[in-house]
Amino acid sequence: MAHESSCGIRLPCWHERNPGSTKNPVLRFLARLSAKNWIAILGAVLAVIFILQNRQRVRIEFLFLDLNAPLWISLGAVLLIGWVVGRFSFRKR
Repeated sequence: MAHESSCGIRLPCWHERNPGSTKNPVLRFLARLSAKNWIAILGAVLAVIFILQNRQRVRIEFLFLDLNAPLWISLGAVLLIGWVVGRFSFRKR
């Protein structure tokens, strides 16, 4: 509920200005999340969607290896290998 000041400006109530003071523990928890937390949650949701959409098995041939694996594991392995190579390729100055 909002209150109007003497000049007609809408002022939020104390619980709107301080979302951590609400009695609902879920709302308190959500109010404390930072932008980094929300980005991480979004990334996790997108990863789950990606996995669910790419469950079909694919045949992978590499040198002497010949295996069948779900597509999401194959792409995840390539991503991980790329990240490791990139991590060790560039040095901080």
